[in-house]
Amino acid sequence: MNWFARTFKTTLPLLSTCVLVGFTVTQAQTLSSTSPEPAAVTSVAPSSPGLQGQYLVGPQPHPAVFPFLSADNKKIADESWAVYQKDHGHPMTDWAKTEIKFNGTGTVFYPFSGPDFVTVNQLYPNADRYVMVAMQAAGEPALLAPMSPDRAQHFQTKFLREWKRFAYNAFFITAELEADRYAKSAHIGITTILITFALYSGYDVAELYPIAYDPASGQFIKTSGSWNSVRLVLKKNGKTVALDYVSLDLSDQNLLVKESMRGWLSHMTQHPMLIKAASHLLQDGNFVVLRDMIVKNAPMVVQDETGVDYAHLKKIGKVDLYGGFSLPFEQFSPHKQQSLAQAYRQAAEVKPLPFAFSYNKEHERRSVQVVRREQP
Repeated sequence: MNWFARTFKTTLPLLSTCVLVGFTVTQAQTLSSTSPEPAAVTSVAPSSPGLQGQYLVGPQPHPAVFPFLSADNKKIADESWAVYQKDHGHPMTDWAKTEIKFNGTGTVFYPFSGPDFVTVNQLYPNADRYVMVAMQAAGEPALLAPMSPDRAQHFQTKFLREWKRFAYNAFFITAELEADRYAKSAHIGITTILITFALYSGYDVAELYPIAYDPASGQFIKTSGSWNSVRLVLKKNGKTVALDYVSLDLSDQNLLVKESMRGWLSHMTQHPMLIKAASHLLQDGNFVVLRDMIVKNAPMVVQDETGVDYAHLKKIGKVDLYGGFSLPFEQFSPHKQQSLAQAYRQAAEVKPLPFAFSYNKEHERRSVQVVRREQP
């Protein structure tokens, strides 16, 4: 039994009763680990390989295939997705098959993720559960139907601008995600982007609801409260996958006063991990709690140069180096990751990296490190 099935058996009853009307959750009791046996999840026909998934959330008898874009706007988004897949997605997927070789299932943990579901899904394609953590609140997903024509077009124009930017960069800019939180005329939101990535990755979105931390179970579970954190229940080829996005401040200032979150993160860091475009935060003195958990617990880490400092990363095990690294991206201090730059200079073998992974795009500066914990 995978994590998703075990968790739904113990902590998420009444899963199929969550109804979204205009994306507002009907009043439902917050669920706990002592609730009765869950109702069966509604069966969803698997998507055909290579095709976009369908958005199956809501009471409508004929759910929208794609809820956030229409007509020519959808065509533009498709073209941008094709560019992303050609330059980033397909090379990354092929590379992961030979270099990461993640053939397991279980949970994958992605801190400092923003809404970047597509990268963690491509690198760890068989997971039962993806747990992503970032500062921004998830928010309710957008819906075109109740918007006026002018506002709907303004929303789609903004969405396409950010979508095309990701297609080129393959990462999100934190300042722009923060600005979007307060945009009144065309707020996009994290949840909207997560859904879009899932659909373009061929998943059907079967369920969608806010989640909150439950002290009794030590898990994030379904809630009728705010949309700070969110769960997407995804289906593809007959398999059910949970995508959890948790809004959480990962700094020491926050974690040192929140014992429950330290316990939850200690558990999360015991799963394979991805760290990407993380602004070198784990190399600062304000993120030592999480860094030490990763070094102590993580069975496997795939990261770029913005993750755990190499001097700490190599404590986990042998680090495989890909691409090249000499200096951080110009926005950051040139003194970051000097130990990593030295490792690249002295390494007997540095393997090629056939795609741009993070801030640096040049072939000689794009870098990935993969470390697996040495088994006793």
